[in-house]
Amino acid sequence: MKLHHKGFLLVSISKSGGIWDQQLIEKVLTEYDESGSFREKTLRIALDELASAGLIKRIESKLETINGNAKLIFKYQVSDFGITRMVDTGLLLP
Repeated sequence: MKLHHKGFLLVSISKSGGIWDQQLIEKVLTEYDESGSFREKTLRIALDELASAGLIKRIESKLETINGNAKLIFKYQVSDFGITRMVDTGLLLP
């Protein structure tokens, strides 16, 4: 059984040390065999929720053209609080 999307996002971010949201979204879509703008927007909302909860933080931003559209993208990193919560929930070993 696979992790839920937010768990997968947290684990992927923690393993990378810092990753751009577009790379992360592509990784999730591939891993879960999903596609489409609805799923991409859902994942962006999940990233916003994780950031709002203080589990991840935005460490960089830039404007990039993706599929002909200008988008503001963010580079994410797991926060110290996020690491603590991941250990508490078993997503990360101490």
